[in-house]
Amino acid sequence: MKNKILVLFAIFVSFCTFMTGAQNPVAEADSAYNAKEYGRAIELYKTVVEEQGTSVALLYNLGNAYFQDGDYGNAMVCYQRAHRLDPSNAEVNANLRYLSGRVEDANKAEQKGKRFKTGKDEMSFFQSVHESVAENVSSDVWAVWAAVGFILFVGCVALYIFTRGVALRKIGFFGGMVLLVLSLVFLMFSFMGARAFHSENEGVLTAFKTVLLTEPGKEADLEKGQVLTKGTVVQILSEEVDAEGNVTWYKIRLNSDYIGWVASSDIVII
Repeated sequence: MKNKILVLFAIFVSFCTFMTGAQNPVAEADSAYNAKEYGRAIELYKTVVEEQGTSVALLYNLGNAYFQDGDYGNAMVCYQRAHRLDPSNAEVNANLRYLSGRVEDANKAEQKGKRFKTGKDEMSFFQSVHESVAENVSSDVWAVWAAVGFILFVGCVALYIFTRGVALRKIGFFGGMVLLVLSLVFLMFSFMGARAFHSENEGVLTAFKTVLLTEPGKEADLEKGQVLTKGTVVQILSEEVDAEGNVTWYKIRLNSDYIGWVASSDIVII
C-alpha cells in the first residue's frame, strides 16, 4: 500500500511539473536554450513576445539565442531594443559591446585591402551630450527626477511663504528658483529621451552581406561596392516608397566612408 502511494505521488509530481512547464512558455524557452536547441528557443521566445509583449529580459534572452545560433543581425536588433528599454542594464550593455566588436571585425575583414573606417564618425560635443542624456539614461528616470525637483520646489515655496526668518525665506526663495530650473531641465531631458526611444532613424543590417548601392535598384557590383555584414547598426538618411506607399529602399550611413542604398528586406528598423 505504501509503495502504491509513493508511485501515485511521483506521478502526481511529474504531472504538475509537466503542466507547469507547458503553461510557462518562458521556462520552456529557457530549457530549450540551456539544451542548446537555439532554433527552438528563438521560436518560443518570439511566441512569448507576440502573446505577452516585450520586456528587457525577453529581448535579452532572445538576443542571446540569436547570437548562439549565429544570427548576429537579429541578435543586434534585440540588444538594441533592450538597451532602449533600459539603457542602464549592465548585461545588455556588455553583450552589445561584445557583439558590436565582432561585427566591426567582420566589416574590417570585408574591406579586402581598403582602409575605410568601420566605426561611427566621432561625435561633436553636442552629439555626445545628447547621447548621454537621451540614449544612455531612460526617459522615466529623468521624469522621476523632474517630479522630485518640483516637489522640493513646492516645499521651498511653502518655506518662503510660511516662515518669518530672513535666512529661511532666502533659502526658500533662491532654493526654489534653482529647483524649478532643475525640474524643467530634467523634464526637457525626459522628453528628449522619449523622442529618442520612439525614433526610427537607426536600423540593423540583417542580410549576411549587404552591398551599398549608389542608387536604389541599381545592380550591385560586388567587386567595387562597399560591403557591410549583418549586425551593422546604421543611420537612416532617407527612404524610397513604391506606388502603394511601402518602403522599398533605404539610404543609410555608417560613417563618411559607408553611405548608400539598401533594400528594405535587408534592414530592420530598431
